[in-house]
Formats: sequence, structure tokens, C-alpha cells
Amino acid sequence: MTEEPGYILEIKNLNYSYDNRTNVLNNINLRIKKGEKIAVLGANGAGKSTLFLNMNGVYNSNSGEIYLHQTKITRKNINMLRKSAGYVFQEPDSQIVGSTVFGEVSFGLSNLKLPPDEIKEKTIKVLKEMGLYNYKDMPPHYLSGGEKKRVAIAGVIAMEPEIILFDEPMSSLDPGNSQMFENLLKKLENEEKTIIISTHNTDFAYRWAGRIIVMDKGNIIADNTPIKIFTSEEILKTANLGKPLLLQVYEIIKEKYGKNIMDYGNAPRCINEFAEWFCHL
Repeated sequence: MTEEPGYILEIKNLNYSYDNRTNVLNNINLRIKKGEKIAVLGANGAGKSTLFLNMNGVYNSNSGEIYLHQTKITRKNINMLRKSAGYVFQEPDSQIVGSTVFGEVSFGLSNLKLPPDEIKEKTIKVLKEMGLYNYKDMPPHYLSGGEKKRVAIAGVIAMEPEIILFDEPMSSLDPGNSQMFENLLKKLENEEKTIIISTHNTDFAYRWAGRIIVMDKGNIIADNTPIKIFTSEEILKTANLGKPLLLQVYEIIKEKYGKNIMDYGNAPRCINEFAEWFCHL
């Protein structure tokens, strides 16, 4: 198969079923470029988590193909995909197996059979970046939900995957931990990581993502820019998505003061852009 330059991952005609009767994923086709920032939206049961577990090789699709850097993934080379695509589970307790925070974060590195000194260096570096160094000797089950989430993220980050799949990463984070996570995203973006996030938080998806994929009942029903997704009443209704608050305020102001103030292509996507736009009115 010939792959266009720039695609790090390609999924073609992928179907998945837990019982070999009813599909949870239906004919999924995706092309993902290196360095993309993608948010995957959809109601519970839409297939987001199942798609992620296929994308990093935990599940094997019933039919269809996955290509990583033009190489077709098979049972023989599935570890190549698992190493390249790190997956952070929605519930950290489903992921954490280490008896200490240090042991958990270093677990994946140990499986890569790196030298002990390198494992220690990489682990300490990530622990400090995630604000977890002071917890390194603690058992993870003593930590709060948000702290456990950071430990799970740190364990994946330490392995330096090319693609990072975050499943509802902000679901148990307080405002401080949420800001730390967004700071981490900026760092990963600077490292040109490909980041794919499943989320129900439309405000976050609107301001962060460069591309949004919307799923419904195992199907991809939309794949476009945040503006085009969130200004489509049909897509929002079908997927039961709320419109981002910032976009709602923007639309109300446009409706009140004139629809030709500024077109949707320039709609503000973060609070700073909104403030700048508002000052020009």
C-alpha cells in the first residue's frame, strides 16, 4: 500500500466486535499526521475507548488494517505499535501495577530492558516534570485520584512514545492538576508528539484541538476543524454535544450587534483571543 508522506498512522476499514456478532466499531478510516492535536468526542458508548485500544494494539480488530509509518501492523509486529502508541487509561487504577510511584513510572522502561542507570535517570526526570518526585517512594493506592492520574500519565510519558492516546485525562483532575496537564500538553507539542485525546469537555476540545473527530454508535460521523464541528447544529444534535461556552457568548454578541462583525473563520477559541476580539468591537 502506498501511504501519503506525513502520515504517522493510518486506519483502513477497521471493524471491532467483543462478541463477534455486534460491531462496536464500524468501518473506521483515519489518517493521522505526525504532530497533530486531535480531540475525539462522543457520548458514552460511542466507541472512543475501543478505538484507542485498537490504535495501540491492546485489541486486535476483527477486520481492517492499521499502518504505522507505512508498515502494516500484524500479529508478528504488534509490539511496534504498542511501543509507538502510548495509552493512558481513563481510570488510573486499571493501569497502575507498581508497588511504589517510582516502580510504576519505571515499569515500562524496565520492560524495554534499558540499562538501570538510564531507567533511573528517565524516571526521575519524568517524576519531577509531573510534580511527583516527593511521592516516589509512596504506594500509589495512598494517592488521590488526580495524583494517580498523573502517575499513570508519567508512566506512559517516560517511554517516549511517538503517539499518546489520552482517554478522558481530565475527568478526575482538580483545577491545579488540570492546568499542570495542559502545561504538559504544551511540552509534548513542542516535542512534536502526536496527541489524541478522548474527552467530554467541549470547552477544552474547542480551544486546544487542531482537529476534532466525532463518534456516534461506533461510527465516525464528523472529522473537521473545531469551528466547523461546533457550528454544525446537526453534528451537535446527533452526537449530543454541547456548544463551547466561549463560542456561545461570541454568537450572542454577533447576533446582538450585527452578524458581519467577524465571520466564523476568525471566531476566538481561547479567552485571550476573545478579549482581543471584544476590544476591537
